[in-house]
Amino acid sequence: MSASREVVIWSGLTAPDTPIVDVRIGHPGRAGPRLAEVIDAYQVDPLSSFHKQRFHVRQNHAGMLRRIREQHGATPIAAITGRTLIEWHAGWKGADKVAMAHSMVGQLRTVFSFGFTHLADTQCERISQILHRLKFPMAGARTERITADQADAVRTWAHIVGWHSIALAQALQFELILRQKDVIGEWVPVPEPGDSEEVWGDQKWLRGLRWSEISDDLILRHVTSKRQKPVEADLGLSPMVMEELAFLDEIPSGDEPVIINEATGMPWTASEYRRKWRIVARYAGVPDNVFNMDSRSGGISEAFEAGVTPERIQKSATHSDLRMTSRYNRGDQLRAASEVQRGRATQRRELDADTRAARWHEAQTNDVPVQGGKRRTGGAA
Repeated sequence: MSASREVVIWSGLTAPDTPIVDVRIGHPGRAGPRLAEVIDAYQVDPLSSFHKQRFHVRQNHAGMLRRIREQHGATPIAAITGRTLIEWHAGWKGADKVAMAHSMVGQLRTVFSFGFTHLADTQCERISQILHRLKFPMAGARTERITADQADAVRTWAHIVGWHSIALAQALQFELILRQKDVIGEWVPVPEPGDSEEVWGDQKWLRGLRWSEISDDLILRHVTSKRQKPVEADLGLSPMVMEELAFLDEIPSGDEPVIINEATGMPWTASEYRRKWRIVARYAGVPDNVFNMDSRSGGISEAFEAGVTPERIQKSATHSDLRMTSRYNRGDQLRAASEVQRGRATQRRELDADTRAARWHEAQTNDVPVQGGKRRTGGAA
C-alpha cells in the first residue's frame, strides 16, 4: 500500500460524542479496516440510517448483522471481491434459503453504502459498485391467500374457543385490507419514539386501532404503520366487521385499543396473537401454509375478482404506485374504499345459517375447550 494513501480506521467506541472515524495519512503495510469494524460503525454512528428504523426492524437487521460479523467480520475490506460476495451468498442460501440469503446481501449493500457515504472509504465504494452489478435470486412471491369463507370460519372458531378479539381482528384485517400491525398494534421499549398510555413493564403499545378512530357514523380513520398513510373506510360496508360489532353492547367511545387480549386485559403481543390465531385457524381447516398476514392478499384478490378497478384497489390498500395522482386527489380515500367494499360484497357468497350451525355442532362434537373469556363490553358469541 502506498504511504500516501488515506486509510480509514474505526475506533469501535459506542459513546455518541466519540469520533467514529479517524482518517490518517500514511500507514504502510496496514490491511485497512475489517468488515466487523464497518458493521460496528454502521450500528453506532448517530447519523447512520440504522437508527432511523423502527424497533422491531432494527432488531431483525441487528440479528442478521451479528451473523455476518460472526462469520466474516475478520475479513479485511480490501480483500473482498465479487467472488467473495458470491461465495458468501451461496453459503447463506444453502439448499432452500433464498429469501434469507437475499436479505443478508441486502444488509451488506447497506453497510458498504454507509462506509462509502459516511466514512469516505474507497474500498467500500468499490464493493458497493460490485454489489450494484451483481444480481442475486429472490424468493418467489407468495401465492397463498385467505378466502372470505376461511376468514369467516376463523371468526366462528375464535368465538367458539372464547377468543372473541381474534374474531374482530380477523374481520378488520380481511375486510379493510389492513396489515396485522395496523389492527393489533405492536409493543416496543418505552424509550422508543411515540406516546402511549398503554404501558406494560418496560414496554409500551403503539400503532394499533383505537376506538377513538371510529366516528359515530362508523367511519374509521387511521394512519398506517408502514408508510404513515391515512386510511378511511366505512365500516357499515364491511359485513364481517358489522357482525362483530353487533356482538358488543355498545361501541366504546374512549381512546382504548380496539383489540384486547382476553387473558391479559392488554393489547396482544404479535407472537402470542399469531400463536393463538394458528390454533383457531387449524380448527377452522385453514392450511398451515396460509398465514394471518395473507388476510391482506385475500382481501385484495377478492376485490380484483369482483371487477374493482386496480386504481381503486391500490388507493384502498394504500399502495405507493401512482403516488403523484394520489397526492393531488385528496379526499378520495373513503370513496375508493367504499367502492372496493361494495364490489367485494357482491362477489362474496352469503354464509348461510346451516353452515354456521354446522361449525358450532362440530365444536361441540369434538369437545373443543373454551380457552378465552367474555367480551369486555358484554355480549355473548
